[in-house]
Amino acid sequence: MSDHIYLDYNATTPVSLEVLDAMVPWFNERFWNAASAHTLGMVARDAVEIARHQVADLIGAHPNEIVFTSGSTESINLALVGALGSSSGRTGIVTAATEHKAVLDTAAWLAERGAYNRVLPVTASGEIDPEMLVGSVDEHTAVVSIMAANNETGVIADLTGPVEAARRFGALFHTDVTQAVGRINFDVEHSDIDLASLSAHKMYGPKGVGALYVRRNVQIEPVIHGGGHENNRRSGTLNVAGIVGFGVAAELAAKQRDSDAERSLQLISELVVGLAGQLDGVGVVAESTTRLPNTVNIRFAGADAEAIMANAPTVAVSSGSACTSMFPHPSHVLMAMGMPAEDASECLRFSTGRPTTSKDVTEAVAVLVPAVTRVREVTR
Repeated sequence: MSDHIYLDYNATTPVSLEVLDAMVPWFNERFWNAASAHTLGMVARDAVEIARHQVADLIGAHPNEIVFTSGSTESINLALVGALGSSSGRTGIVTAATEHKAVLDTAAWLAERGAYNRVLPVTASGEIDPEMLVGSVDEHTAVVSIMAANNETGVIADLTGPVEAARRFGALFHTDVTQAVGRINFDVEHSDIDLASLSAHKMYGPKGVGALYVRRNVQIEPVIHGGGHENNRRSGTLNVAGIVGFGVAAELAAKQRDSDAERSLQLISELVVGLAGQLDGVGVVAESTTRLPNTVNIRFAGADAEAIMANAPTVAVSSGSACTSMFPHPSHVLMAMGMPAEDASECLRFSTGRPTTSKDVTEAVAVLVPAVTRVREVTR
């Protein structure tokens, strides 16, 4: 819908034309099953392996360390459930209160079945307090899971302390890199992690395909059984078209990451300056913290976020994670950072993407300023 201004690229991105062109033949002309033993199956398998190399190159991994899945949520489930399943009696999970619900809900599900779940608090800037790690990770911990960059605030985590804590006690370390990959440089070898979850549709690839990075020699139990695909880690017929698209999207992300980041920083700056210049009570969440270049979470004091969105229907933004937006309530991320529920309900997340222009930002500001003003007048 061309009359809408889309500023919600952390929720999803459009499939790039290069990705779409690469995928199309695999829906019909080359519909073959990559698990088939005949020549055409081998052609499909070769396409999958090319994509595996492309995804691996994006994060500094070896191709054999990439397991294709249906997306980050499945990857996270495979990482956490699989880590406990292969942990030889270890039952502990350590994560943070600002994690995506895919992590928190999976950890809670495992806790209901006997796991010990420790959820670390964060500071007002959304960062993990290193002192809180002391005593949280121990010899009973199977896996520590801390996201690389937050989907709601854009806060980039320093993973050094959590990784060292996991290493000290022989636990696995998993990170959700869904928002980070393609937006900042992230290298699994440099970060010394064991498991990483990512998704194609956050980087201009198709929905329904993702990957789990599994460091060589790390053992995890499969969650889906039946066929032994992906080196016995994830059974099921491979989504060849989606995987091919994922590979091309990963290759493009690696090439365009720096230029994308530079443009995003400028656009986010224009947005904040434009809103703050015309409205009082505009504040950036975790303003002094290192954040993703394309993401800003803004509080409009005295104006409910859902009401702002209703009064600015042509501007597509988010009041939280897209995965929980069907059930509106104050963001668990913002409240974990110490923000009262009332203040958290006044926050909107803005995230730019490759198609975003300065004109989009200017037009969004022109719509949002009167919308915020109307909401404040009604609730005054």
